[in-house]
Amino acid sequence: MRAEAAPSYVYAPDLGEAGSRIVLSESETHYLVHVCRARVGDRASATDGRGAVGSLRVTTLQPRVTAEVESVTRATPARRAWVWSGAPEGERADWLVEKLAELGVERWQPLQCERGSWRRGAARLDRWRRLSLAGMRQSRRGVLMEVREPVGLPGGLESVPAEAVRWLASPEGPSRPPDPSPGLSVGAIGPAGGFTPAEERAFLGSGFSPISLSRGRLRSETAALGWALWWGLG
Repeated sequence: MRAEAAPSYVYAPDLGEAGSRIVLSESETHYLVHVCRARVGDRASATDGRGAVGSLRVTTLQPRVTAEVESVTRATPARRAWVWSGAPEGERADWLVEKLAELGVERWQPLQCERGSWRRGAARLDRWRRLSLAGMRQSRRGVLMEVREPVGLPGGLESVPAEAVRWLASPEGPSRPPDPSPGLSVGAIGPAGGFTPAEERAFLGSGFSPISLSRGRLRSETAALGWALWWGLG
């Protein structure tokens, strides 16, 4: 018996406690059987996307993989991050979503802005959610980044929890900000054309503090990743 079907890291939202049995979805069955080439008796790592990571032992392969949960660990992160971002140029959002997921961002919220709007559509949203899953699998994290539908600025500001620490990417901010605080941090990044003065005032009036991410001018998606790196390394 092999130690583990590799590379294996499956998404199992119904991951239970040790000793329970689970049935994987069709997509995760395909991944484990056809990509990882799992066999009965193999072990695989799994996460529920909410902080639990476990070890599975495969018991059947068809029609869908069933597995016994051998062990589970659960962790609550001390720091959490949400990224809000306006639309970048072209199709750069796909790359942005996957990399934010790899960096451990908890939620990505596309913002509709005066200088940049997102194209809506269920297929596009589904693709972003698949990329979020791929980013979690690549980084082997225990949290699946939530991908939200695009929202306008007023509605977005109303959705920020009162306890969140708020940051606005801006060349006017300090280049050496304090380390990220425990708890939830929200980073707002403008679209390719930048936020308008009125939008910036709305952020500042809602408690966002400016933060400078570079001495140079960054693309929207680069700025979003820069903020996520600052948060992740703090």
